[in-house]
Amino acid sequence: MSSTHGLQLEYTDGFLIVRASGRGMIESKASAVQVIADAINAQPVVGALVDLREVDGPYTFMDRYQLGELAGMHLSKVPIAVLAHEIQTDKQRIGKVVALNRGARLEVFTDRDGALAWLKTNCKPAT
Repeated sequence: MSSTHGLQLEYTDGFLIVRASGRGMIESKASAVQVIADAINAQPVVGALVDLREVDGPYTFMDRYQLGELAGMHLSKVPIAVLAHEIQTDKQRIGKVVALNRGARLEVFTDRDGALAWLKTNCKPAT
């Protein structure tokens, strides 16, 4: 399933897989995160993988902060594994810290296998 903001959404094995590309996730943060939240609420999922590896840079401190804030506000219903290239992340993981402080269960990964393993460990089966 495709949507605006460069997001491609797929439901598989009880998870929502989000593949972001282009600049939509950065330039339209609030509405892009709302699309993800709506997709989580549309079908029963136990977790989500948000793949940001194809999101074009650069990313500012405020981009990361605001994405974390939005994740905490809208994506706290299920665990979220964020997948990014190492160069896309920052050492302080400010987005992660902000999201956690606002109630999200979120972890940042640079390898897909690690992200999926974390999701499977941290997600409860749908009832």
